Amino acid sequence: MTAIAQLTRAVRAEFVRVGGRRGPLLIAALPAAVVAPLLVTFGIAAVAERFATMSASGIQVTSVQTTNSVYWVLTFTVIVWAIIAATAQASSVRGPASDLERILFPRAWTTPVARWLFFGLSSAAVALALAVLVMLVLPTAFPTVYGGVDLTSADGLRFLVTVPIYAFSACGIGVGLGAIVGHPVVTAVILLGWTFVIENSIALAPKGYTLQGYMPFLNGQFGTGQELAFTPPWGPNGALIYAVAIGVGLVVIGSGAIARRRRPTH
Repeated sequence: MTAIAQLTRAVRAEFVRVGGRRGPLLIAALPAAVVAPLLVTFGIAAVAERFATMSASGIQVTSVQTTNSVYWVLTFTVIVWAIIAATAQASSVRGPASDLERILFPRAWTTPVARWLFFGLSSAAVALALAVLVMLVLPTAFPTVYGGVDLTSADGLRFLVTVPIYAFSACGIGVGLGAIVGHPVVTAVILLGWTFVIENSIALAPKGYTLQGYMPFLNGQFGTGQELAFTPPWGPNGALIYAVAIGVGLVVIGSGAIARRRRPTH
């Protein structure tokens, strides 16, 4: 069987494996990657709009522009999909699942690339749909605070291109990490800790601002056009390319780790 045929087969197998009523697509992706970001986004918007329209509240609410409208989609949707991809890959590199994949897909790179394609494209599609929904609803439902959000503006149109790319690259990082670590719980802890703790707190370390410029997820968010108090050594396009490159690099390293595990020990 050709490499492309095996890759296609692996993508289909992954869809069957994670689908169904008890699969992670329904149990994890729907509530955490779809419902949660919408609830947080519109919940915050409702509170801000309420304060902004209360003349006697004494609270000044700053208007939100397009560049800060999809933050929770980038935070929840993208990272949740990356964790799902990471744990799916980590669960398959040891035990009976590893033996089955070794028999069905002799090339070590087939399954991690297939998972990156499946989860990456799924994440990209969901993130794009949510970004469009958010940018359409916010200025309509909450015009006082979010009237400056415009899907058809240059920033809004950039989101339509860059948010899916960032979502895809994040899943590559997750798959690569899962293949390297080989333990789903440890992989999830590392990914969560890196994303929400290390990348945000490393600025407190010596030369931390310089190091922070090389954090992959912050670069990915910056590359989408999201407004951040963060400046990498390159511009937004370079930051997005950097995030994709990290994803590619980790998948390559992860494929090498899978190949090494498959070698017979004497």
